[in-house]
Amino acid sequence: MTRAKLSQIISRELLEAIEAGKYPPGSKLPTENELAAQFGVSRIPIREALSVLRAAGVITSRQGGGSFVEERVGSGILHNIHIENEDAELIKHLFEMRKVLEPEAAFLAAQRRTPEHLERMWKALRWLEEELADENKITLEADLEFHRSMFLATQNPVMIQAMENLSSLYERALHITLQPNLGLKEKRKAVYKEHHDILLAIEMEEPELARIQCAIHLRNVEKKLSLFM
Repeated sequence: MTRAKLSQIISRELLEAIEAGKYPPGSKLPTENELAAQFGVSRIPIREALSVLRAAGVITSRQGGGSFVEERVGSGILHNIHIENEDAELIKHLFEMRKVLEPEAAFLAAQRRTPEHLERMWKALRWLEEELADENKITLEADLEFHRSMFLATQNPVMIQAMENLSSLYERALHITLQPNLGLKEKRKAVYKEHHDILLAIEMEEPELARIQCAIHLRNVEKKLSLFM
């Protein structure tokens, strides 16, 4: 069994324990050493499993150490976010494409954006911020508009057309991947910050930084996906 698979199994089992009430909202999880002993593994897959749960907004780290269950984690998280096999394959394949296209789009946008492009991206980000402030909104349209405006800033007609061709798939995938953030204030703040960091790098004309910030955002999305697929 690969380490990645092991950490995924551990993250799912921890999530099920949280859903069952073993670790209620606001409670502290066992330490990494205690969890390692409990699962009979090293601390490495435990650390990766906790990272997945943090990315999904299920737990949070607090000053002074330790991982705590989010106060507003509802019951049935894993079961409510049910992904059909067909959708799982779609999301997997789309995400592979996103990892290829989006960091490069951020890189080119930082090199080529005009004041008009920046204005559209900031408008999309403000829209996303407003949507995220309502914890019961999925923020699909605002999120999609941010990514679309970033692609427009590349001034690469082939990349822009590729984004448009994939837009319907983006919508389906985003609807699933954003749903777990409902009601999770801290996670929604983190999503905003990731987009904000990408835009700041583009505005500062820092291509490599923009690429890195976009890759960080996608890595966090990937961690969250691994919990539900």
